[in-house]
Amino acid sequence: MIIRGDIMSNKTTKWINPEVLKNLRETLNLTREQVEEISKKLKRQYFEPVYAYQLAEWEEGKGEPELVHLETLANIYHCPVGYFFLDKVPKEEIPISYRGLSQDKKLSYTSHSSLRRLYELANFAADLIERLGVPWEVKIKPGEIAPDYRLLDEIAKRKRDYFGWNEETRKKIGNNPEEAFKWWREKIESLGIFCFELKLESNEVRGASLWLKSYPFILINRRDMEASAGRLFTLIHEYVHLISEKEGVLCDFRGVKEGKNPEPFANKLVARMLLTYEELEQRLRSLGLFRYRDQWSDRELDEIRSSFFVSRDVITIMLQEMNLAPHDLYEQKLTEWERRKIFGRGGKRPTNKEQKVRELGYSFTKLLAQLSNDPSFPVLDTSYILNMKVEKAKEFIKWLSEKG
Repeated sequence: MIIRGDIMSNKTTKWINPEVLKNLRETLNLTREQVEEISKKLKRQYFEPVYAYQLAEWEEGKGEPELVHLETLANIYHCPVGYFFLDKVPKEEIPISYRGLSQDKKLSYTSHSSLRRLYELANFAADLIERLGVPWEVKIKPGEIAPDYRLLDEIAKRKRDYFGWNEETRKKIGNNPEEAFKWWREKIESLGIFCFELKLESNEVRGASLWLKSYPFILINRRDMEASAGRLFTLIHEYVHLISEKEGVLCDFRGVKEGKNPEPFANKLVARMLLTYEELEQRLRSLGLFRYRDQWSDRELDEIRSSFFVSRDVITIMLQEMNLAPHDLYEQKLTEWERRKIFGRGGKRPTNKEQKVRELGYSFTKLLAQLSNDPSFPVLDTSYILNMKVEKAKEFIKWLSEKG
């Protein structure tokens, strides 16, 4: 969160640390030109653009930025303005697990920013609940299931029955993957889980989960390559992490290896929760595809999954499990998919308010609506976290309250 402090004028600052300035940029894997591009996209009434040549001078100690420039950089680097005056960059405070990410690979600015945003939103929600004494029931707990492969079928059936995911439910939803995603999201958030949708680079991070102050949080990539079906897979995948792991933040990095992290267990459990072997075998036989093959085309995977609202991930994983594909097919397919552009979504574009609800989720917006009439409700902090002017934030919260 940006700490602005008492800024009385735009006089030139003194004593900023060029090394810290450079280090903060490089930590986010940004070039000076990218910083310039991002700064120009920020709201001009709040932030002053920073040009690459200026940043080069400041990082080399040949000049000093104005306070308005430091505020722009603080917003881009997701840090307090005061960081620029320290002797060294503070140790990273976000408890992110980087298992599955190559040590020589840095996250892109998009992914890094969204992970920080997740932590910021989670802290705000947890503090709001505790500060205002909101009764918030969480119906899951960390480590409530053991990541035991021998129990996969038993756990999957129990979870399917618990949520009510069956053929009858799928028929009610109809042939609409987006509605299937909404159905699952409402079910999972009804357990007291907060679920956010933010931009992530699919070839780096597909999702993340977090336990913070006994409250569970999920982050889904809203730019998932397979749109609704892909986001549905990630949503349940992160739910599995919440109930089977005990870490702070666990990121779903792509291309992870069996035995090194919990990704394979979560992948297989999600596949079994969404689709049974019997259902898949019946579908394969009806299409004349029930046989082992070295290669399965995306067209075939799409034809198979069309009746089930599942992603290609689910079908590929289950084909491996049924010994109808090579054991490394899923890994091969991930590599192929990561090289491609994001699948188009189509459809009607949602309003700004609807987009904000989609980003923040039902639980978070429900919390805001619940507290809208509380005299202790922190409107200024809320406008900051919503990235809105105070008037717009009030209008949005009122809309949430009326919407119910």
